[in-house]
Amino acid sequence: MNYRGRHAEEVEAEQELPQGGSSTVSEDKSRTIRGFRWLIICISLYVTCFLYGLDTTIAADVQGSVTEALGHVEQLSWIGAGFPLGSVCVILLLGALYNTFNMKWVLISTVVLFEAGSALCGGAPTMSALIVGRVIAGAGGSGIYLGSLQYYAVMTVEKERGFYMSLIGVFWGLGAVLGPVIGGAFSVSTATWRWAFYINLVIGAISAPALLFYLPSIYPMQGVSIRDRLALIDFVGFVLGAGVWVSFLLAFTMAGGQWPWNDGRTITTFVVFGVALVLYVLQQYFTILTNPARRAFPGHLLRDRTQVLLYVVTAAGTTTLFVVIYYIPIYFQFVNNDKALMAAVRLLPFVVIAVTVNLVSGSLLHLIKVYKVIYIIAGVFLVVGGGPLMVYLDPSSPTGTIYGLTILVAVGSGLSMVTGYTVATLTTKPEDAGAGLSMQNVSQIGGQVIALAVAGQIYQSTAMRNLSAVLAGNGFSDQEVRGAVAGAQSTLFEKLDGELRNKAIAAVTDAMKMTFVLVPVAGGVMLIAALCMKREKLFGKAVTVGG
Repeated sequence: MNYRGRHAEEVEAEQELPQGGSSTVSEDKSRTIRGFRWLIICISLYVTCFLYGLDTTIAADVQGSVTEALGHVEQLSWIGAGFPLGSVCVILLLGALYNTFNMKWVLISTVVLFEAGSALCGGAPTMSALIVGRVIAGAGGSGIYLGSLQYYAVMTVEKERGFYMSLIGVFWGLGAVLGPVIGGAFSVSTATWRWAFYINLVIGAISAPALLFYLPSIYPMQGVSIRDRLALIDFVGFVLGAGVWVSFLLAFTMAGGQWPWNDGRTITTFVVFGVALVLYVLQQYFTILTNPARRAFPGHLLRDRTQVLLYVVTAAGTTTLFVVIYYIPIYFQFVNNDKALMAAVRLLPFVVIAVTVNLVSGSLLHLIKVYKVIYIIAGVFLVVGGGPLMVYLDPSSPTGTIYGLTILVAVGSGLSMVTGYTVATLTTKPEDAGAGLSMQNVSQIGGQVIALAVAGQIYQSTAMRNLSAVLAGNGFSDQEVRGAVAGAQSTLFEKLDGELRNKAIAAVTDAMKMTFVLVPVAGGVMLIAALCMKREKLFGKAVTVGG
């Protein structure tokens, strides 16, 4: 359906979602919201997106302080994984709610949910409470991100849409790459790690009045009762989809670490994942207790070559982004003996380039118009930077070399970070624009979940095996080794000296090399997908000249 919205204060011109590749939106059509009100709306939306990005990675550098305060190092991985898990489990449901109810109140509700989760994290008395808070905050954060995308898709005109939507990625990306730095700063300060989460409440309280009083109300469905609207939502599909993600992450996080691979719990979890996936696919394909237009996953877009390839390249780009953000600081902690804050600061070259390129990507897309070219360039940078980076993650490699290679990866990650959102809305039918955005969100957040799960499994299992072999016979327990691998108990390395310490560091960096295989592989996948895309132009009459 097309969104048709009216501002709460007065009846204004109806706003519709952006048109598809045929570009039926007139280039000279202007926005109905301007001036001071537009500025306030933009600031408030971008600030909330920054907070969502910040919370996506802020746990990466507070884990040591958290385990010192709350214990349970065996649950450490869930601090990082719980946030994207909450996001991906509800993102399609939130997309349906944005398509059905007043967008303003759906967005405000997700802000409240995000702040509630942050409050629980900051005040968590136990590790379990912190993990629950992370899941809740992740669920709310995904609604903030999707809501911002939906609002800009409605409120902007075609010629400016790429710029405003790319800024969402800029602020989200800025938050994501600064997360470890800010988290590290809080963890070593007198404020403690708890303020890494409490800070969301302070900034959120400042932006909340702007959302409440300046954001327009947009009604996707008018004249339809709440009961009839709820009847249109595929709750069965959403529950099954959430079950797929939960069982997947549980299986890949616990297997090989807390549970042996041949343990009954591991096998049971993988079986549950398989059953949930089959049931979900069958329910969606045969539209059981729903209909094709209202099923949870926009399956009809899987017949659209462009949307499928956009899904692939967005997931690939997300993989490269989060592997670097989570594991480069760990590399410097082991190799240079950096403290958490300094290790995170070493991400700044990657941060600056990724954010800058992401900001430029919207204008570049408008200039080149052929989105296929953007992804080809991004894929090349990821392969050229990621391949050598995997090789040079060695204790003897100069820091400048690592910086230079991460900068190459940053160019590829920045180009692909949110470009898919703009392209998705401009290459679908008007009634499918919302579904296209939801599909991109699943790709981005789901890609993060999969990337962290797979990277974590590779790193944890390989590093544990390598480090245990090196330290065998030296009196260290499995718990101490696991804590050292996670970066939570650096005291183990302080007890090592000379050749044994060098061997231990080499054991960990060898595991990191295996983890960074994901970067060039993801770059290669992006490059192949880009070469399979149509050669079509945006921002005007769609002209297909090949593919």
